[in-house]
Amino acid sequence: MLKCINGFNNFTINFRGPISDKDIDSFEHAKQYFSDCYLMSTLETLSHTPNGRKILKEQIQYDNGNPNLINCYLYKSNGEREKYSIPAEQTLKGYEKLYAAQDNKIIRSMDISVAEYEKKYQAKPLICRITDNFKTYAFENNLPSHFMKVFTGVEPRVIAEKDFNLDLNGYRNEVLKLFEQMEKEKNYSFVIGTGMKMLDGRTWHVYIIEDVDLKNNTITVKEKRANKPRVMSIDTALNTFKYIAGYFNSDLTKTNN
Repeated sequence: MLKCINGFNNFTINFRGPISDKDIDSFEHAKQYFSDCYLMSTLETLSHTPNGRKILKEQIQYDNGNPNLINCYLYKSNGEREKYSIPAEQTLKGYEKLYAAQDNKIIRSMDISVAEYEKKYQAKPLICRITDNFKTYAFENNLPSHFMKVFTGVEPRVIAEKDFNLDLNGYRNEVLKLFEQMEKEKNYSFVIGTGMKMLDGRTWHVYIIEDVDLKNNTITVKEKRANKPRVMSIDTALNTFKYIAGYFNSDLTKTNN
C-alpha cells in the first residue's frame, strides 16, 4: 500500500494483482471438503508446470480496488474472458460449516465463480446438468475437460472421457503412448478419473497424475480428500480408471487472452 500526500490531496493506492507463487503452492496442501474433485485436481495439476502456473496467475487475481475481493476469470464459449468478483469470505447458503473447513479462500472463490458461470450459461454437458435443478450450487458434477477449457481457454487432451466404457483397458495403446510422452517431457498437467468402478469408496472421482514410471510399470496418483499419493501398477490403473484429461506444458503456451 502506498499513501500519497500532495497539497490538499491525500489518497491511498492499493497495489494488488495476480495470486502469488505461495498462493499457487497452497493448492498442493488444500484438501477437498466441499469443492468438487475435478476443480481442486485441475487447480493443483496446473501448478505443476510453468505455463500452468502462468495461467493460474492470469485467471485468478486480487482486486485492485478492494482487497477483500478475488477476481476469477473464465472463458465463454465465444472465447471472451469474463470476470467474476467474489468476496473472499463468501460462502454458499446452507453449506457454511463445510465452507468453514476449507481455509483456502481462493478455492472457495473459484467454487462460487464456476457455480455462477454454469447457472448463467448452462454450459456443462447435458449429462452433468441433470441434477443441477435440485441443488443450490452448480459447480458440482462436472467433466474435468469442460472446466479445463472454461478456465484456461485451451482445449485439453482427452482419452475416453465421454465414451461408454467402464475402464481404460480398451484404450491401452493410446494411454501407453500418452504415458511415454509424459515420462519423457515431465512437464504435464493431467487428471485421471474413475467412472462406475469404485476406488477409495467412491465412483466418479478425479485424481491427479503425479508420476508415470514405465520401467517399473507404475503410476502415482493423488485424490484431494486424503491428499496423499498412491502408487499402483499401470495394469491396475487401466482396469480401474475410466478416462484421462489434461495438458502438456507446451499445450498451454497460447490462450485466448
